[in-house]
Amino acid sequence: MNYRIRKTLADYKLTTYIHEDCQLPADALDCSLGINPFGCTPAITQEIFARAFAAIEAYPPYPYTELKKAIANYLSPLTEIEPAQITLHNGSIGMIIHLNRMLVEEGTRILAGGPSFSSAITDMRAMGGIIDLIYLKEADRFAFSSAAYLRALEPEHALVYIDNPNNPTGQVIPVAELEKLAIACLKQDTLLLVDEAYGDFMALQNSSLSLLEKYENVIVLKTLSKGLGLAGLRTGYAVVPRAFVPYMQKLPAEMAVTGIAAELAPYALADRTHLQSSIEKIRKNKEELLGFCRQLKAAETDNSVPITLLYTDKDVDLFAICLRNGIIGERGEDFEGIGKRHIRLRVPREMKTLLPRLALVERELQKLP
Repeated sequence: MNYRIRKTLADYKLTTYIHEDCQLPADALDCSLGINPFGCTPAITQEIFARAFAAIEAYPPYPYTELKKAIANYLSPLTEIEPAQITLHNGSIGMIIHLNRMLVEEGTRILAGGPSFSSAITDMRAMGGIIDLIYLKEADRFAFSSAAYLRALEPEHALVYIDNPNNPTGQVIPVAELEKLAIACLKQDTLLLVDEAYGDFMALQNSSLSLLEKYENVIVLKTLSKGLGLAGLRTGYAVVPRAFVPYMQKLPAEMAVTGIAAELAPYALADRTHLQSSIEKIRKNKEELLGFCRQLKAAETDNSVPITLLYTDKDVDLFAICLRNGIIGERGEDFEGIGKRHIRLRVPREMKTLLPRLALVERELQKLP
């Protein structure tokens, strides 16, 4: 049969670090997906979860008035957000896919970085977007350069996508650098989409949410999956400028978040103490990890963010080497602009298992020519 799927999917190749067919050793240490290694707030107790579960037969409380209030309160030390500016979805990736439906069509020009969150880029391609990539340079330890974006920005670009903190490096981009880009984009009616999936691990004052009042072309994505430790609840959201709210209302994300998530998420948003405690422990573990590496190099990164990009100059499959020594990471090949010599690791809760295994990886690399 000739299936009449979207034409843009004919030569489309999926790029993602989610692999359904990968056989992983049961005793390997999981340092792969980006989560809070110290879990979610202890305020979500078994009793509270049971109460949320008891309402499973009901539809979610759309339009999520109480959850939006909790989000606005969480962000209030930085800026005042109206509930209408918030759209909730099934994780930040669900929000990205939703926005791509609105912003990307066949031939849409998009400026993005490599490496960055590959699932965002690949979905833009699936919608027919043409991605112009700014490659972070290994010679500069993959450090972000706003100047490179400003040089590459053209009037034809409808959208600029940047993740901050960057995935996979874990580096934090100063909001002042993103403001330069917002100004340049605004002059030519280009949207700046800032993906802050890992944003709860950086200071709230560095969030691009602070730009929304001044620049009507900035959209910020956030999630409860990472810093707040609720990856299993799949809850993400976009915050848009007031001027963009009518456009979001054309495609409402109706009931995209479960009732259980809507009930539990406010507890995590209210507990800043757990988040700060997690960041302090992540910082300690990451400093230990990076200080341990001798053969492996590390990209520019911020120690408060649990992910980091490690790499070697040797022509090897670093994911395979790590895996046979009991460490599961994310393959470099699954990101734009890097390859098999690279791996993304997320720091674990305890370092006592990781470091001896990492020593075996380093020993293996040292023996190679």
